[in-house]
Amino acid sequence: MNRKLLIAWVMMSCTLVLFSQEPVKEGSLGKMEDFISLKRPNGRHVGSYFKGSKIDFQHVNGQRISGFIESVRNDSVFVRQWQVQTYMTSLGTTRVDTAGYYIHKLHYQEIFSIFPMKKESFRYVRNGSIFMIGAGGYALLNIINGAYLDEPIDDPANLRSLGTAVGVFAGGFILNRLYKSKQRKGKQYKIVYVKMTDK
Repeated sequence: MNRKLLIAWVMMSCTLVLFSQEPVKEGSLGKMEDFISLKRPNGRHVGSYFKGSKIDFQHVNGQRISGFIESVRNDSVFVRQWQVQTYMTSLGTTRVDTAGYYIHKLHYQEIFSIFPMKKESFRYVRNGSIFMIGAGGYALLNIINGAYLDEPIDDPANLRSLGTAVGVFAGGFILNRLYKSKQRKGKQYKIVYVKMTDK
């Protein structure tokens, strides 16, 4: 019996706390602010950005801005960008802390490109860096071992191994350049302002 009484008391307390809050203003219930929709050139929806969303974009002047959307209204976007700084403590060590924030106010057409938040698996393989690191390490180890064992670098077996390492490094370099050019492409998506308010 005590357990049922405790559950009823907790439920009543939660209900009282819920309904004793500040009253909702008339007309504000169920009202949504404007938002920005990101679409592919074929019209397919990629993402939506509204108040409270994290956004990472490039301004038309080339500046990359990352932060949380404070508000979207009157064709303008307000983005809060946190300023994080490293400072020295009294013990001589460094610490990272938030120094403050800055709110960027800009017209939605000033956004050159939005970088959607997508998880990219095996990026180090796709951008070729793992191939370049592996091939460079193998070639360096091959040369060091050859010097240690007094083997000539121009030995046919050694040249075949070094040639393989150079080929893998070149393949990784090509992958890296292709990956970077895809990243720099500019507007891959269309930015659409969706008006939800009457004003």
